[in-house]
Amino acid sequence: MKNWKTGALIAVLLALNVLQGAVLAGLFIKSRMARHEAAPVILTEEKIAQMPPQTQAAVKASLAEARPVLRARLTEVRKARRELKHYIASPHYNRAEAQKRFEALREKSNQAQMVAQDMLLNAADKIPPADRADVVQAISEDDASN
Repeated sequence: MKNWKTGALIAVLLALNVLQGAVLAGLFIKSRMARHEAAPVILTEEKIAQMPPQTQAAVKASLAEARPVLRARLTEVRKARRELKHYIASPHYNRAEAQKRFEALREKSNQAQMVAQDMLLNAADKIPPADRADVVQAISEDDASN
């Protein structure tokens, strides 16, 4: 009887470890995907240098203006994601609280995305339509490489 209880306890602990590993693996994969979603506007210096001078100036100005806020928003997203992982793995886990934390993480991701979108729109306001197409193409090429 004692061996059976010990075996059952080991089986339950093993199952919990597998479940925790699966949850953390899911969070890791989701965070990798979210990283690409959190900053959809990606323009490398090389891509900007290939644009006409007027477009370069508008894009650089917009990037410079948005960079501190975007960096802060992305830092908040990473921190919330890290805290969520730790919370789910903690002995104090509660599903309702975890759901609230997921909602807060989505909100922070949305805020970062809005800053990036505003940056793109601010640049687009200052350049001619043909050049806007080049900016959009540069962003599309970077998205495809991710």
